[in-house]
Amino acid sequence: MTQQSTSTKAANDLHWLSVAEKGSVISIALVVWLATMCGRPPARWLMKAVALWYTLLHRRVRQASREFGERLHGRPRTLREVYRHVLCFAEATLDRLWLVQGRGDLFTVTRTGHDYLVQLAAAQSGAILLSAHLGSTAAMSIGNYDEKLKIRVVGYFRNAKIINAALARLNPRAAAQVVHIEPGQASAVLAMRDRIERGEILAIAADRAGLNERVVHADFLGKPAPFPSGPFLLAAMLGCPVYFVCGVFRAPNHYDLYCEPFAEQVILPRKDRQRALQNYVDRYAARTEHFARLAPDNWFNFYGFWQP
Repeated sequence: MTQQSTSTKAANDLHWLSVAEKGSVISIALVVWLATMCGRPPARWLMKAVALWYTLLHRRVRQASREFGERLHGRPRTLREVYRHVLCFAEATLDRLWLVQGRGDLFTVTRTGHDYLVQLAAAQSGAILLSAHLGSTAAMSIGNYDEKLKIRVVGYFRNAKIINAALARLNPRAAAQVVHIEPGQASAVLAMRDRIERGEILAIAADRAGLNERVVHADFLGKPAPFPSGPFLLAAMLGCPVYFVCGVFRAPNHYDLYCEPFAEQVILPRKDRQRALQNYVDRYAARTEHFARLAPDNWFNFYGFWQP
């Protein structure tokens, strides 16, 4: 194996798409069964054991959490802090089982900027919601607001197909609100334009780039990190309003939901396209960093985030 191919393999191993969905059909089915039969409290106790298992046995997860902690606090996280980080992710993921079934009564929620979404729905105006893998945007469905506001989650979900299949069985109608797109799929742009014209709101995570996808580097916690240019190029082509959203999980059962204007329209002039794109990505990275500092354990990117 050549040095170049070795380095390429090492880089790909650090990429989020190479982090396979950890968990078998049986184990996920067990969690779903326990949650359905016994309720949320016993299931949360099971997730404590699952989080401990991940923390102790998956070196890459520990590395990612410690690297994030070092960028945030100037030191790597302790094993206890890594466990708390993984547990936050596990519990927020578990909550999707109830959120997809419309059990918003199990949670309390505060909403900041929700009026922006209400105004979009009243005007039947489409928009893009830029999110990140930080907290849970699924919590926006509390009160069935995802249906009332016509929110559709857009992304590449092949690396999480087991859990998504389990959620689809719980509520097929909720599964219809998830739009899976393949990277580089040209027809996806036309499909997204049709949805915007129908007044749908498209939620897109803009913090993870696919393999070989074009990226723009922006400062994140004091170090340049690669962000995908695709969501911003899509927003420019669709010409619709863009908002930044985030759903911060607070144990045991509370979510702080945020929505704030990002751009009335993403404009990328032909003569200065790259600089304009850089400005938008810089702004997105800054808002993502703000909420990552606000709720560090809600940062759910367990891979080499700063790797090229």
